[in-house]
Amino acid sequence: MNEKQGKVIIIGGCPRAGKTTLSVKLVKSGLGFSKISGDSLGDDLLSNSEQVKTLLGSLLEDAGAYGINSVFDYYPDSFTLDDIYKLPFKNKIDMYFLGFPDIPVEEIKYNIKHYAKPPDWIYYCADDYIGEVAKRIYDFNIKLIEQCKKYNYRFINTGVGEDRNVILDSLYNEIKNKI
Repeated sequence: MNEKQGKVIIIGGCPRAGKTTLSVKLVKSGLGFSKISGDSLGDDLLSNSEQVKTLLGSLLEDAGAYGINSVFDYYPDSFTLDDIYKLPFKNKIDMYFLGFPDIPVEEIKYNIKHYAKPPDWIYYCADDYIGEVAKRIYDFNIKLIEQCKKYNYRFINTGVGEDRNVILDSLYNEIKNKI
């Protein structure tokens, strides 16, 4: 029998908000976190709420039986906050939703271009396309904060640039102290 209950954490949010940065930091923390990325699962699985429900249920079973800590990071456009609300075990999962609703489209575009690195797919995109992506990110931020208010889920305004790292470090320490 396991002595310690593991944790399952969802880190959702818009692109460039720090989901992967925070998830990787948790994995590297030495706290026994495994990471599942929505990006690696693909749209087919994420758009099937029953499959995501099964995945999250399995993570919770492993947390209880083996004390495994898991972090699931994803962009909640297919498997939405409405879907999370319907989960019978949602109260057993710690959830954090990241975004930056106060940042205008032009600043989002600037930050995408400024902070994107060669591993980032967007690093290779044309300027016009980056502008379209910035607009979609802005719109999604507004939608995400409305959904978080609707369900009383925690929304963390990560901002952009160097301030984002300070906010993510603070959130990391908060999560670490709960383990």
